[in-house]
Amino acid sequence: MIALRNSKQLKKLQAGNIDQNYHELVRYLANHDAPLDYLIAGELAQIQTFGIPSISKILRRTKQYEDHGTKRLDDTRAILVEIMKDTVHSERGAHMVKHLNWIHGHYEISNDDYLYTLALFLIEPNRWMNTFGYRKLADVERRAAYLDFKDLGTAMNIKDIPADFESFNDWYQNYRQHNMKFHPDNKIVAQGLIDGMKPMVPFFLRPIIQPIMLTLLNDDELIDAIGMKRPSVLMRFAVKSLMKVRATVLKVFNPWQHKAFEYGRIAQYYPTYPEGYEGQLLGPEKVVRHARPGSGCPYHMS
Repeated sequence: MIALRNSKQLKKLQAGNIDQNYHELVRYLANHDAPLDYLIAGELAQIQTFGIPSISKILRRTKQYEDHGTKRLDDTRAILVEIMKDTVHSERGAHMVKHLNWIHGHYEISNDDYLYTLALFLIEPNRWMNTFGYRKLADVERRAAYLDFKDLGTAMNIKDIPADFESFNDWYQNYRQHNMKFHPDNKIVAQGLIDGMKPMVPFFLRPIIQPIMLTLLNDDELIDAIGMKRPSVLMRFAVKSLMKVRATVLKVFNPWQHKAFEYGRIAQYYPTYPEGYEGQLLGPEKVVRHARPGSGCPYHMS
């Protein structure tokens, strides 16, 4: 049976009280309406942080991307899934936020760099949907995303979170304008992430994953800041043409209309953890290697 797109549930959520059901709306977008878009946008958000030297400097020092790129990507996605699945207010979500804060506590990260990273996980899905999605996000959906990530930022003790999506976007653009520039660390860390992506994609895409990802970023200023070669005109044309075809198909066909994306093979595929992951062991190995009951992360759950 072909899963034709049905927007009844989406419209119902959009029409509800967003200040109360914002997490439910975001969950629906990420699990039924445009899940693969949100997954890709999350991965692309990470590479965009590397255009800020103060961020890439810390990541370069840890060598997590260059030495363990795939694990770093798996860990980030798994932690976000654990946190956002039942909100930061749930027992599991609150635990994972504490775990994340415990990991970050081992490094000196400025509040502005925390804010910039948080902004990207909020703004990149909107940018992606505007550019490659089957439709643009509605104002109410951007509001819901803002409230959801504001919860996360507050739980992470991030200060001075802007008052709404538009203000956050303005702050992000200003910070990027004044802080994005090339540094050798940027390129090393970005290359580690791109190489780490290879086990996550079909084998025939691995030789060209770098120009594909850079085309999907659709941002020459960022590409220059991370020291990468701009994709060729032919590559950009091919990738963008395929994305247009994909968007056209998704306007009428929705593979996740009836079954949540989180239960599918793509969502549950973590190359680093083929048998599944343990929440308390997510993160840099040198930090969490002793994260067993009674040691390591003090916020572990049995």
